[in-house]
Amino acid sequence: MSINDIPRNSFNGMRKTDLPPIPLPEYSGPGTSGTGYPYTEVPAISTAEHVQDLNPPPAYDDLFVRRPSPAAWENKSNPYNKDDRNAWEIIHEWFELSILQQIIWLGALAFSISYIYYGLEYSGDCYWETFDEDGNSTGKENLTAFIQAEGGVSCAFVLYVFLWRLWAFCQTSRTTRITRDDIEGQKKCGGLFFFLSIGIFWANFGVSVAGAAKIFSLYDSKDTSDGKTYIIQCHPDFYWFYHNAEKGHLAVLVPYVAYVLFGFFFMINVQKKWSLHRKWRQWVRLLDADHDGIIRPEDMEKTNAKLEQIRRLVGARQSPLSAEDQRKWWNDNIFKGGPGKPISLHDYTSFLEGSMVSVNNPHENANKMRPVITGFFNFFSTDEYRKKNLIICEDDFIRFWRILADIDEQHCREMFNKHFPAPVTMASFMEDFTAFVSHVDFWDEYSNRVFNLLKFRRTGCFCKVHI
Repeated sequence: MSINDIPRNSFNGMRKTDLPPIPLPEYSGPGTSGTGYPYTEVPAISTAEHVQDLNPPPAYDDLFVRRPSPAAWENKSNPYNKDDRNAWEIIHEWFELSILQQIIWLGALAFSISYIYYGLEYSGDCYWETFDEDGNSTGKENLTAFIQAEGGVSCAFVLYVFLWRLWAFCQTSRTTRITRDDIEGQKKCGGLFFFLSIGIFWANFGVSVAGAAKIFSLYDSKDTSDGKTYIIQCHPDFYWFYHNAEKGHLAVLVPYVAYVLFGFFFMINVQKKWSLHRKWRQWVRLLDADHDGIIRPEDMEKTNAKLEQIRRLVGARQSPLSAEDQRKWWNDNIFKGGPGKPISLHDYTSFLEGSMVSVNNPHENANKMRPVITGFFNFFSTDEYRKKNLIICEDDFIRFWRILADIDEQHCREMFNKHFPAPVTMASFMEDFTAFVSHVDFWDEYSNRVFNLLKFRRTGCFCKVHI
């Protein structure tokens, strides 16, 4: 029996079609809503019959006249649905997924195999040896043996990278869910494999530089002032291959190492800030009902109406959160310019940036944002309900996001299977939300579960693997 066989009653067996029409008593009337802010629209729930009565279907020919063009469907002023990547992210993402990256690794594999082949073919035919004044040998360097070692390290590194990328691709392309215990084990193994890759990377770079130093200086004049004698012997074909191969190898490897070091030491902290800002914009998008970049009392009313629908779907709170408590949550956490005063996307994200402790301290950030997310979840659930750890099934998860963010079912189902390990409960879902607005590690699965649902999806781009 698996965890998926456990009966799911987190939404009390309710289906979306079973929901009665919601009058939304707190803010259903025109004029002043139940929260005390002016509101002129009626966020009512209409059935198909109501829509047909109000808007009769058009004639057949009118479909082609009244149907908007695809360009008109997109809200050009929407500040959330846009490609907000910076230059570094665009270059990094293009390079990681481009054919050039694969050519480089295939070329490195060919180099490593040829190193091993030539080392075996000319074994013992290229070396230098040092003798003292008495003619005794004091040292010998066998370059054919060294090139075999260099090729072996390079081959191991390239094969390791291929396996790592294959594993990462399988993880991001999986269609079946895994358990939380499995994903925690994978994170631990991933950390160990990361440090192993760093070790192999530097070993590969080190032996390549050492090999170049040995072959480039093979025929340089030696210091014989101390009475030492040098004997150099090297097969011309082997010398020609090793000398030219090292030039090509370093011409590719050195820029790649510079690219990796620049990204690792200079761009990680910057990318953390960019990632967190991007997630904050998607968090504001959930609250900004008209998606114009400004949160107003009207947006509060519409968002509260969605949360009321979710409350009735979940069935975790028998009665709505009072209008006073609803207004208090918005005033305390969203309307930072004053009770009920509109706030722009830029001002709200600036406030969040000022309230966060550090991009290097996600746990402290989570402690600051957890009360905000807890209050948000209190609109449609209670602390007692969350403690029951009732499992949220896939269909209920989809209904939740269809109501809150109007996410299409296919994308929502795909993200649920890929990024939300079993079991998903309301308590774990709230922790995912908390990580969504506070966790800074852009490569961390826990940090990106909710963001993967909400982030802007570029068309014509195979940007699914983040390595």
